[in-house]
Amino acid sequence: MKEYSKWLQEVKSDSTQARCKACLKTFSVYYDGKTALDKHMDRHAHKTCMKTFEKATLITALQVPASELDKISAAESVLVYHGVKHGHSYRSQECTTNLVKTLFQSSSVAKSLSCGKTKSRSIACNVLGPYFVRKIIDELLEARFYSLSFDSSNKGNCKTYPFAVQFFSNVGVKRACFCFHLGLIEFIEDPYETATDIFKNVRKVINDYQLKLENLTSIGADNTNVNFGEHHSVFKIFKDELPHLIKGNCYAHILHNGVKHAHDVLPIDVEGVLCKIYSHFSKSAKRIEELKEYYEFVQSEYRTLLQYIDTRWLSLLRSITRLLEKYEPIKLYFLNQQTTIKNQRLFKSFFDTNDGLCVLNFLQNVLTEVHRAELQLQRTYTTAVDLHRIISGLIKKLQQRLRDKYFGNNTRAILKQLEEIDGNKAEALKQSFESFIKIVIEYIESYYDDETKQFYEKLSFFNCQSIEFLAWERVIDVVDLIQINDLDKDELYNEYCEIKFLYDNLIKTGIKLSDQIKLYISSKKDYLPTSTINDNPHNLFDNDEDEEGDLTHKNQNKDEHIRSDQFWSYLLSMSPNSTPNMKKIISYIFSIPCANAYVETIFSHMKHLWSDYRSRMDIELVDAELKIRMNSDYPCAYVYKYLLSQPDLLKKIRTDEKYEQKKRRDIE
Repeated sequence: MKEYSKWLQEVKSDSTQARCKACLKTFSVYYDGKTALDKHMDRHAHKTCMKTFEKATLITALQVPASELDKISAAESVLVYHGVKHGHSYRSQECTTNLVKTLFQSSSVAKSLSCGKTKSRSIACNVLGPYFVRKIIDELLEARFYSLSFDSSNKGNCKTYPFAVQFFSNVGVKRACFCFHLGLIEFIEDPYETATDIFKNVRKVINDYQLKLENLTSIGADNTNVNFGEHHSVFKIFKDELPHLIKGNCYAHILHNGVKHAHDVLPIDVEGVLCKIYSHFSKSAKRIEELKEYYEFVQSEYRTLLQYIDTRWLSLLRSITRLLEKYEPIKLYFLNQQTTIKNQRLFKSFFDTNDGLCVLNFLQNVLTEVHRAELQLQRTYTTAVDLHRIISGLIKKLQQRLRDKYFGNNTRAILKQLEEIDGNKAEALKQSFESFIKIVIEYIESYYDDETKQFYEKLSFFNCQSIEFLAWERVIDVVDLIQINDLDKDELYNEYCEIKFLYDNLIKTGIKLSDQIKLYISSKKDYLPTSTINDNPHNLFDNDEDEEGDLTHKNQNKDEHIRSDQFWSYLLSMSPNSTPNMKKIISYIFSIPCANAYVETIFSHMKHLWSDYRSRMDIELVDAELKIRMNSDYPCAYVYKYLLSQPDLLKKIRTDEKYEQKKRRDIE
């Protein structure tokens, strides 16, 4: 079977199927067996795919050392890695180690494991955490340009600041918890939160990792005055040192706050009603049982109401949608309650007329567009080249609603009924809906003003879906805009021509561009990822449909999803040494953030690992575990093989070197 081994892959879930790694297709071998393989191999499409497949750098098998000590060290370390990834306590990890030793007594590796709480903590804090950060820093230094994002949150009386970097790598944009790559590089505790204090912390992070300040392209944070105020803020202090610095406003926050501001013009406090309804049922089993009777009466399946939390960007629409889904039984429940307390009178007045239902339907219809834009902004690979399409697209849709006075079909039907009963009330509702949309637009435009719009519009032409993608006039516009000092513009044009020729040739190969990129990204990974580019583009939108107005290049099919950052990584890799100036531009552009969502997710991870059941964790351990979680996407099963190929890392795990940092701190 050697002639098939290069491209043939087993389908473990179905023994009657075989998969071609070159064509990325699955076919049946149930009836024809070997003949089916020969038929597939003789196809013209397969031969074409094999040409690209054979050129790609394949993942080579990791060399596994024979040393038993290395195997023991790798096993101990992977147990720590597994525990950190899944939020296990160190007592649990110690118990797991003892269990493994008992279950696998015949294994010389298993019976030699010794990974107690102290050792596990030292491996996490002094070996794995620093190692994954170092990998991020090495990639960042190679990329040159980077942005730094941060936020703050309290854990009890402890205020924490995660610092994340974003930069362009050979597999696209990365983020890292120090993040495009996004990644966490530092996690610190500091009770002070003035602009000067935060600035000092940011500078300390930059200096500690020996990053060049002049290569910092943007500061990303939420839109508070301390971060982006006009007179004295973190951004203003940095701007005085770096005139070229770009303001990295969080547009996910902006959309959320725009909706929150607009609620003031609605005749009903929907946010308050949602909170009170949820609170009414959340802690009373008796009320839930009474409510279920109304569900049975209207022959509807019981579903729990969703809590609205005003700081959660996506919770409002989901809470409204669930209430509307189960509106009838909930309405009957409250209308049949005795109005003995203030809240019950509020509920009865809300459900007694169709005004509340009208407002709920309006919000559901309008917030769907905002929700879709929020989801796009929160993707880890959304960058500055995507921002103009997302924000301007949302504004245009909202403006069109104003012109057409369209507030949703259900809203229109309810307004018609209200007009027959009380025309003035119906007109007042319409005016409040118009005011709501106007305020949302005005709030977004207060941040996305003409100057900002022009900046991101120019960057958007580096999006591979842009109609004017790879147009020289657009390239030189961006060059003038970002002003990289050591850029050779004459040489840049030659590089531009070469890249354009390469792109034209890629389109003509007969192989889908998305498949070429998928193969390239897979070849750059140290392990086989589950999926590099999702075959179903709708999954990338969290099950929301893509915007119909997305611009698609004339040479691309609409059903393909191609990430711009991965596309540029692939394109630049075709001629890595002959396009240094173009790479500088791409590295600069793709380092600019457009939302602070990645940093916000760090707090979610922190909440999971630093729970009430693990309340004795100190900030150093939390820092190390977050760095491991955020900066490594290796599957746990793969880490063992990977560690066996890293002798320096195994030496630190095996020797007392992992304890040295703690000893130095104790002495100090």
